[in-house]
Amino acid sequence: MGFLIDLVCFLLVPLLCWRLVRGAVPMAVLPILTGLALAIAADRFGFDKSVLGPSPWGETIGWCGVLALAFSAGLETRVTADQGSHPGGRVIGTALIGLALPFTVGFVAMLSGAMDAVLVQPAGVSPLLSASAIGLCLAVSALPVLVGIVRELPIADRPLGNLSLRIAALDDAILWIGLAALLFLHKGEAGSLFAGGLGQAGAIGVFALMIGLRGRFVGRLPDHVMVNGALGIAYLAAGAWATSMLGLHELLGAYFAGVLAPRPLAERLRPETLGRLALFGLSPLFFAHRGLSIDGAVVTAGAIGVALALLLLAGLSKVAAVHLAPPAADMPAAERTRLGLLLQCKGLMEIVAATILVQAGLITPTVFAVLVTLALVSTTLTVPLFRLISRARTTRRSPAR
Repeated sequence: MGFLIDLVCFLLVPLLCWRLVRGAVPMAVLPILTGLALAIAADRFGFDKSVLGPSPWGETIGWCGVLALAFSAGLETRVTADQGSHPGGRVIGTALIGLALPFTVGFVAMLSGAMDAVLVQPAGVSPLLSASAIGLCLAVSALPVLVGIVRELPIADRPLGNLSLRIAALDDAILWIGLAALLFLHKGEAGSLFAGGLGQAGAIGVFALMIGLRGRFVGRLPDHVMVNGALGIAYLAAGAWATSMLGLHELLGAYFAGVLAPRPLAERLRPETLGRLALFGLSPLFFAHRGLSIDGAVVTAGAIGVALALLLLAGLSKVAAVHLAPPAADMPAAERTRLGLLLQCKGLMEIVAATILVQAGLITPTVFAVLVTLALVSTTLTVPLFRLISRARTTRRSPAR
């Protein structure tokens, strides 16, 4: 009975809401909002939220779904990077500045103490690590969501959209490396880093083997759904196991397993289809349970105000970064703004990053709720703002009547 309630509340309800709003709000956010709404209601009306979930089966299915989702994001990075030409120096510079500026803004905002009333640092965690965690979340560009947005752009805007994908792919890779570094440093503080002996040596060996086998044998295997599925599961399981043995989050391993998969396998696994299956059919249970686990008392008007302030800082710094370091020296100012608006989209990547950070204890549940709100608003505004700037540019170019 508990599993049935779990499915209805945290899988069917978000799906119905997504259909009602016709995709205006990302599916990755709706389950968290559902769980968070129930957590707030439990706090306000005084009922026991545990009667709604999570059930053991629901938690297991959701966990498998979010692992598959991170794996598909890694595969999408692999395929997207290989479909286009290798990024030039200016594109790499745009990606680096586009990460560094929002990161610095978030880092300084946290260390300044201006938002300490809401963004309280976790007990026992270095202020530098906590501030770095916030800065990393503000610097995210959401590759999986951007892929969907670019597919729906007019033909004339596709070149700019594809450029944003190349930059977001670089940002994604740096994001996950940065998350791994933060977790390494945090585990080092806690005294549990490199405590696994042979297990951790084996984990490093697994990643070395993945790198060594890239593209060497998959092309010789038959393109059959069973073969591809077995290889995909093997890569996903190996990556998740390896990072767990290293004391890091399994989602990091799932993502890096997708990035390190041989290109033929990445293409055969169809990351877009795999991602949609995980996003709509499995992972909503995981995200909803994360929302339900938040104490409803932490969601206040102050927390929402801080989320909007951080969104403004992150969005402006991302657009400013593209203006300061455009991927082409002759790119017009309007094009730089439009590119920056695409790259400020947070989407699923910020939610996954925030989930990893809150589970590791680097941010508090209040900060997690703030970051989820920021991701929701940022992703929802991306397409309307892009269209608004595009229309303004077209109007300026049109001859006056």
